[in-house]
Amino acid sequence: MTAASVDNTPSLNQGDVVAVVHGAWGDSLDEEDTRIQASEVAESLTRLGMTAPIVALGPDLEQLSAISQHNPKVIFNLVEGLGGLGRRAHEAAIRLAQMGIPITGVSGGLQEVVNSKVSCKLALQAAGFPTPPWTTTGTDVSGDDLWIVKPVWEHGSLDMDESSVVKGSEVAAALAKRRVISPHDHFAERYVAGREFNCSVVAGPTGGQVFGAVEMLFVDYPDQGVRIIDYAAKWDAASFGYHHTPRRFEFSPCDEPLLKRLQTIALDVWQMFALEGYVRVDFRVDAENQPWILEVNANPCLSHDAGFVVTVLRSGINYDALIWRLVQAALGWTALGS
Repeated sequence: MTAASVDNTPSLNQGDVVAVVHGAWGDSLDEEDTRIQASEVAESLTRLGMTAPIVALGPDLEQLSAISQHNPKVIFNLVEGLGGLGRRAHEAAIRLAQMGIPITGVSGGLQEVVNSKVSCKLALQAAGFPTPPWTTTGTDVSGDDLWIVKPVWEHGSLDMDESSVVKGSEVAAALAKRRVISPHDHFAERYVAGREFNCSVVAGPTGGQVFGAVEMLFVDYPDQGVRIIDYAAKWDAASFGYHHTPRRFEFSPCDEPLLKRLQTIALDVWQMFALEGYVRVDFRVDAENQPWILEVNANPCLSHDAGFVVTVLRSGINYDALIWRLVQAALGWTALGS
């Protein structure tokens, strides 16, 4: 497949450089996944006729000069953090954009807002979107209702396990403990018992395109047990959760109103933040069928088996076409081939 064969949009010239940039610097499971993602994106770009060098950014960003040496026409940004810190992902995007080269995905300025779950929730709440109550101290909550302790900046599963869900009266102590044992900032959010969904949105020539809602199932979990996608469920192939949290793509007709509502909310969020590139909006739906936005995931994983990618592929868009579409969006669509 060549770039020109994906669609009728004017293409970059064969052999032009699209630099694939990531920030994986350690050996954790999630950072290794980032390296796999970068390889798969580079392979796709190569199939599309591009030259696709991979550059890993270190904590001090010294490798920015290596990007310039490749003279890329586009930077394909896969940076999810720097030096193992997700709170620096937006910093990388800002510095990359300052190079004056088109860059894929959500801009650094918008990442600074949505990557912080607290600032994202503040913006969502101000705009009237439903998001669970939260606290950064725990001193303002009490009682026996359940709350979940999460990292503010890092991907939602980091530091998370069943012990992350505590009673309201225990939140302050749980947050204080995290401040001692973790290098990452944490907050607590009211735990929403119920179903878990996500909706993916991708930029198109006339705006965002929302794809079908996907449900995360909790198979064979105890009836009264806590149901969360924790770190083990996401990354540890030896864990119970990893093998018992499949995705559901097919639904009964009675779910259609809910699914359409989730899609509408996701697209409204895209438009409210004036997002670009590609995002995933994560939801919980309570017993009254009320959706609650948990987070807005900017630049979700592009590995072939990642939920975002699987969702798009099921719509009939193949992997190379998705990657090329993200390049098109970075170039402003009509800028291709100019």
